[in-house]
Amino acid sequence: MSYRIQLNMKTQEFIAIDSSNAKHIGKGNTIEKALQQLKK
Repeated sequence: MSYRIQLNMKTQEFIAIDSSNAKHIGKGNTIEKALQQLKK
């Protein structure tokens, strides 16, 4: 799976976004947690 990572500066939350489907996202306070949420 390919993805991109964003950081919400206000909440300090990482967002992992599936590069083939922008509606499929995962959020977490670390990149690893955001990726885990994305893979669910």
